Amino acid sequence: MKKILLGLATIATMASADFLGVSVGAGMWQENIDGYVKNGDKKNYLNNSSISITDQNNGNLKLSDEIKPYIWAKFIHPIPLIPNVRAEYRQYHTTGTNGHVVGKINMFGEDIDLNGIADTDITMNSYDVTAFYELKFFVEVEAGLGINVLDGTTDITVNGVKNSASFTAPIPYLYGRLESPTFMGFSFEAQAKYLDVSEAFYHDYQGAVKYHLPTPIIDISITAGYKTQEIYAEDGDDVTDMKFSGAYAELGARW
Repeated sequence: MKKILLGLATIATMASADFLGVSVGAGMWQENIDGYVKNGDKKNYLNNSSISITDQNNGNLKLSDEIKPYIWAKFIHPIPLIPNVRAEYRQYHTTGTNGHVVGKINMFGEDIDLNGIADTDITMNSYDVTAFYELKFFVEVEAGLGINVLDGTTDITVNGVKNSASFTAPIPYLYGRLESPTFMGFSFEAQAKYLDVSEAFYHDYQGAVKYHLPTPIIDISITAGYKTQEIYAEDGDDVTDMKFSGAYAELGARW
């Protein structure tokens, strides 16, 4: 009897261990930037080469497209009702040289008021946490809620005078993810983060193909995909519309 109980306990422990999962990943994303910041009838584009330097109502910061890193980790546990957790850190950094600005720039509630030829430096750090539930049948499904906290600084130098503003913007969202079964080493995945309220929205979509290396115990994968993200907010006469899009590559592991 003791042997039987010991055997059942061992099987139960192994079964529970099968439901404990940790996934991690790191990659690089081509952040092609677009959008604008607007105050009244003055609009400053982030990257629009068609804007003339003589335009009195429209400016162009000439921000550059960049390739930046990101990392994430996901923890799946066997405790009922308590959601699983995914955490991600992503960096945004872009600069613009010999652009021109018109009027006031308000980015997520912080003002810079100036006019003229400008050099711009924008840095944002994204701290993203998602609580989700997972279902597995033919496909792997995740659904939940999350919050993405953007913490950034904007530096604009006009005529040798540096103007700076910092901002913190917490963005809640709905979360969903699908991943197909693996076939001949390949699987496909799609992920969405979504918020849409009266004066703001946050859309974050990505799709990818993933190749799983034939490794024992640990599932090591190489992913190639495309990601697009848009953050829009209104505050009276001030509007911020930031868009990032581009391809990404990632190395991941799951055990």
